[in-house]
Amino acid sequence: MQLGDQIYGPYDADQMKAFVREGRVISGSMISKNPNQGFLRAGQTELFQPIGNVPSPLKSQPFDQSSTVPKPNLSFRVVMVMAEISSDQAMQFLHLIQRLGTAQRIGDKVWLLKSEVPLADVQKHLSSSLTRLDRLFLSECSEQNIAWYNLGADMGERIKALWTD
Repeated sequence: MQLGDQIYGPYDADQMKAFVREGRVISGSMISKNPNQGFLRAGQTELFQPIGNVPSPLKSQPFDQSSTVPKPNLSFRVVMVMAEISSDQAMQFLHLIQRLGTAQRIGDKVWLLKSEVPLADVQKHLSSSLTRLDRLFLSECSEQNIAWYNLGADMGERIKALWTD
């Protein structure tokens, strides 16, 4: 796996599939079975398999896939994390977000994080790996009403699971 000029690995197929599930490898991630032969975007390889049955963009999708989730357990919070990481700190950032709790990547630069850590401490912890080239935005999700469009077949269940035990 290549991130900027840094090469990570080697990783076996099971590890790479786990990285996809965790959101550490996305369709635009540069991966290779043999770095000497170059890198390809993960979405162009047989190894990259989206989680669940992602609907075809050509199929008609209902616009509002909203849901009300059960009342949240007040011992944790769900934080929306938006990060633009332009420096070489992306892998370090991913390790930090995973150490804070359960993280679900919902976009190239967006995660939902279920954590018991107060928001100010989440900000302090995550920003410790960032440079002046990077940007971070956090928002604590205190409402149970959520809505999304075209995130994937099982993403709704994974998102709802962040609000339940």
